[in-house]
Amino acid sequence: MMKVKEIENPIKFFSVVDMCQGDVELVSGVGDCINLKSKVTQMYTLVNVFRHGYVRELELSVANPSDRELIYNSL
Repeated sequence: MMKVKEIENPIKFFSVVDMCQGDVELVSGVGDCINLKSKVTQMYTLVNVFRHGYVRELELSVANPSDRELIYNSL
């Protein structure tokens, strides 16, 4: 698990997720895992999670360690 903070540009965030080789999942407050590599899920997340323009913190499950590094370095 990793936490990503202060996401102000959701389009950039999703473009980084798209570059990842392995699974990237959003972990909900109740422990549900939502596949962020799916375009449908990205649209749902954009409308429901990013509706206020930015997100203070997201918890992600990132399968590939190099993807974790890519996300940290890109945001």
